[in-house]
Amino acid sequence: MTEYLVKLRYYPGDALEKIKERDLKGFARKYGVRISYEKIENRQMKERLLMEDTLNKKIEDISQEVITVSGDREKKFSGCIQALYKRYRCPRTVYSLLGSNEAGEKIAKGLMNIHGGW
Repeated sequence: MTEYLVKLRYYPGDALEKIKERDLKGFARKYGVRISYEKIENRQMKERLLMEDTLNKKIEDISQEVITVSGDREKKFSGCIQALYKRYRCPRTVYSLLGSNEAGEKIAKGLMNIHGGW
């Protein structure tokens, strides 16, 4: 059985609304998938501006919100990804799916074209 795994990386300002863990738990129950959430915040206030030096940093260390979705039923997995895209929009950079497996990335990329793309 194929395991689908995708990491959706939303950088500051990307998501259409605030990502809430309780909403993600609802998606997980509705679609029968596993969802985890991680918020990485490394921006600092400098001269009254919120800034981050991203040069020479690993992608995993840059400020972002990461929604990880996994499951073994393609239709349920796809439905969940579509629902996430409708709620938050598609992630917006070429690094947005970094850390996904091939099967999950293929589905996530295919659905991006339906919901606004990169």
